[in-house]
Amino acid sequence: MRINLKTPFAEKDAVKALGARWDAAKKLWYITDVADLTPFLRWIPDVQATSEHATASASKPADAPAPPAASPSKSGVITKPAKPVTHCGCRVLPWEPCEHTSTA
Repeated sequence: MRINLKTPFAEKDAVKALGARWDAAKKLWYITDVADLTPFLRWIPDVQATSEHATASASKPADAPAPPAASPSKSGVITKPAKPVTHCGCRVLPWEPCEHTSTA
């Protein structure tokens, strides 16, 4: 899984030394299939979502069914999205396709 990093220019050598790669087209550093995210935590924009996605994708088989839709709470407000939205780190609007999430 690819994780885009938000790395200041002054820290580019440190992130490179840890094994990150530079994407010249998007002008950002990224990592792929890293078992331990600990050294990269300060550069990962949304650490909690990334770690949840990594553990969920590692523990679920590829053909696992989607989670059931969230049920409304007692007040009638849905507190969770019906379908989980994955975020790859691209700077595109949620309704626009990107190279990581498009199915075409």
